Amino acid sequence: MNSQSLIKAALVIILYLALQILLVRNLVLYDVAFCFIYIVAILWLPGEMDTIWVILISFFIGLTVDIFYNTAGVHAAACTLIGFLRRGILLYFFPAKGIENDLSVTLPELGHQRYLVYITVLVFIHHVALFFIEAAGTHLFLHTLLKIVSSTVFTVLVIYLSSVFTSNLSVQR
Repeated sequence: MNSQSLIKAALVIILYLALQILLVRNLVLYDVAFCFIYIVAILWLPGEMDTIWVILISFFIGLTVDIFYNTAGVHAAACTLIGFLRRGILLYFFPAKGIENDLSVTLPELGHQRYLVYITVLVFIHHVALFFIEAAGTHLFLHTLLKIVSSTVFTVLVIYLSSVFTSNLSVQR
């Protein structure tokens, strides 16, 4: 991993954390669908990045959101989980690509269908962990399930649209 991709990853993290904290925080549909666009900073980390670094970066991204949302570590826990599972999911869904070979986890590199599968699986795992930890159990199972499904659809839609927009910007240059 070169310094240019490291700087790009740092800028993406700062940008999406700022978007989440300043703008998207108040974007809630019917009090059940929440958008957590900051997850894209974890999803777009370079594929060849070592798992321990992905876990640490994911933890600090989640901790930053927890600080501004005044939550007790639920975002840090959910982000750490997807940071841990990310490499395994990439290997499972993209065995031919080879993580060691500088896999770029972006829409133009993976294609629309594979990219949607990748972000949907990781966003779903994040939301399951986040909302069940937040509910502190399964006593509100149906309401929690509704929040998971609606927030997953909402977040995946926003991430996909931002990916299409940013890939179109890079193509036009």
